[in-house]
Amino acid sequence: MLNDLNTSRSIIGKSFFNRYIRLIKHIDYALLFLVLGLCVLGLLVIYSSTHQENVANGTIQFVKKQVISILAGLLVCLLITIIDYHEITKLSIPGYVLSLIMLVYVIYYGKEIGGARRWIQLAGQEFQPAEFAKITLIIFLSDLLNKQKNKLPDLLYFSLPFLFTGILMFLSYKQPDLGTALVFFAITLLMVFIAGIPWKYISIGFVLTLSLFPILWSLLRDYQRSRLILFLNPEMDPLGAGYNVIQSKVAIGSGGLFGKGLFGGIQSQLKFLPSQHTDFVFAVIGEELGFVGALLLLSFFALLLWKGIKIAQEAPDLLGTFLATGITSFLFVQILINIGMSMGLMPATGLPLPFISYGGTFMISNFIGIGLLLNIHLRSIFN
Repeated sequence: MLNDLNTSRSIIGKSFFNRYIRLIKHIDYALLFLVLGLCVLGLLVIYSSTHQENVANGTIQFVKKQVISILAGLLVCLLITIIDYHEITKLSIPGYVLSLIMLVYVIYYGKEIGGARRWIQLAGQEFQPAEFAKITLIIFLSDLLNKQKNKLPDLLYFSLPFLFTGILMFLSYKQPDLGTALVFFAITLLMVFIAGIPWKYISIGFVLTLSLFPILWSLLRDYQRSRLILFLNPEMDPLGAGYNVIQSKVAIGSGGLFGKGLFGGIQSQLKFLPSQHTDFVFAVIGEELGFVGALLLLSFFALLLWKGIKIAQEAPDLLGTFLATGITSFLFVQILINIGMSMGLMPATGLPLPFISYGGTFMISNFIGIGLLLNIHLRSIFN
């Protein structure tokens, strides 16, 4: 009998092992290596944009920390990949509630940097709860839209996502973090659109938003209103609120076709360009790698988004479609806003560039999103 028990355990163990080996063999390595390629490009640009600090301090601390963030993100990504996304979405409500708690906590007890409370310090490390809230919102909305499809009246079905998102937007606004609030809204809008919201509701929402604009405008802080106004003409305050965008546009424009080469950018190396390794990292790419380098980056991003759309289309069920749509929207909106901000086509909102900008929490949250895409791709194969 003992031998039979041992034999059964051996069979179960081998079956478990073989199952995950089979999953690993069928991972979308094209997507994974595409993301790692973006990370390598990001490391090169971060190394170049922080070169002066590296020389002064005799260290490459920014690059080291980013490498650690990439490795941690990759580990989490692979873990997310092998856990069935149906099991992950069972935690959608606890995840949403936890995000609410952390966002409330950070408003009152978070670490303040640059006049904003967006970070929680834990065990000597800082992390930004809003980055994880983006992912938990996508999981929560995917589960909600999937479970309530054809069960609720249309108006309620399409209104509930905006209600739950509105709470997160309000908490982000209080930090203040207008950029993240916009990302929350854009993700929800695109997911609800895929869910099949009628155009009449879109029209009603648009009219309602316009009617509430004076109230929303009055709720913005002075510097936020200033950013929105100067977006139209940053030269109105070239040494103040318009400085960042002006320097970014100068950097991109001076890069020419092939750029000035790594460590050769005047705007970045002489520190005329602010936040060159975070929010305005695209401007460094434009200046040092030129139009060709920027075009290569945009091609990588276009391929990444195409992979996300393809996974959403081929998902084995509606839940997978919602999840893949949410993650792809999450990446698209941040890419669009960051690059648009760097080129003066959008207001400066302080959003980093996925897989390129420096930042641990941001990097890990992006890798979680990629893990979910890989997860859905695998289940579409083994469905």
